[in-house]
Amino acid sequence: METFACQRCGACCRWGGHVLLTAADITALARHLGLTEDEFVQRHTVLAANRAQLSLADRPDGACCLLGPDQACRVYAARPQQCRAFPHTWRVAGCPAVPR
Repeated sequence: METFACQRCGACCRWGGHVLLTAADITALARHLGLTEDEFVQRHTVLAANRAQLSLADRPDGACCLLGPDQACRVYAARPQQCRAFPHTWRVAGCPAVPR
C-alpha cells in the first residue's frame, strides 16, 4: 500500500487543472479568509469548464490563486475537499507531487 504525506511544497498547486468547489468548501474558505461567501466567490473563483460549478481561479502563471508567495497554501487548514483527497482518490499524471 502506498503512503503519501503532504510536504506542503506547493507542487500540486502549480499543476494545471481545476479545483472544483462545493458549497461547504466555499463556506469554509470564506470563513478562513475572513470574507463573506459572496466576496470569496468574486475574488477567488471562476465558472468551471463544466459550467455547472465554481472552481478556484488560477494566477496568470497557472498556479492556484490561494498559493502564497512562499509557495505554500494560504488556506491549508480549510483547503477544498478535492485538495484534501489528492492524491488518495485522484491524481494528475506527471504531477511532481505524486510519488511514482
